[in-house]
Amino acid sequence: PASELVMRAQGNVYHLKCFTCSTCRNRLVPGDRFHYINGSLFCEHDRPTALINGHLNSLQSNPLLPDQKVN
Repeated sequence: PASELVMRAQGNVYHLKCFTCSTCRNRLVPGDRFHYINGSLFCEHDRPTALINGHLNSLQSNPLLPDQKVN
């Protein structure tokens, strides 16, 4: 329904239950920091190790904010 809460990242819309870390599958909630890399979501803890060393430039680090679906 139009009133359903969703999460948005890089132009993609996710159901709340689907907005999870690609590695640990933990649900990301408002206030969590996440990384969006090549179409995958990662929590702060599970971001790929190469990112820590600065080898990937595609990192998008964002605070997570809830959004409402608009039809």
